[in-house]
Amino acid sequence: MKNKKLNLIFNILLGIAGVAFFICLILFADSVKYKNREKEDPAEAHGMVFEYELRHQAYNEIISHYSADRLSNFEPQPGFEDSYRVAQYAHAAFMSAIYEAEQNESKAKRNDATRERLKQGLGRYSYTADQIDEIIRKALAK
Repeated sequence: MKNKKLNLIFNILLGIAGVAFFICLILFADSVKYKNREKEDPAEAHGMVFEYELRHQAYNEIISHYSADRLSNFEPQPGFEDSYRVAQYAHAAFMSAIYEAEQNESKAKRNDATRERLKQGLGRYSYTADQIDEIIRKALAK
């Protein structure tokens, strides 16, 4: 009788160990894809982050990534051009609001010309100009 109980306990522990091993194996296999992240295409990774930020209208993050990248790379990196254009437009729109608040008409006029040129270059991301302008309009209304 004691032997059967002991066998049952060992079988249960062996089953639990087997399940735990299987779970660890799945987690390990899933983590292997991150092993080669340094070989990942930076433009592809940047593109995924950019699309995420666009979906969430996180234009401040787009500008932040643009500024950080510009510190280390003077020329746009291949695949980053779209995010650069959106960041430049967002910055120009923000600066327009500042110049208007300061009532600095000469700078506002110059910046508006730049902003319009940048807006024309947004291509498939032209919808972001309206979103950015609306965000700034709402912020100024507060």
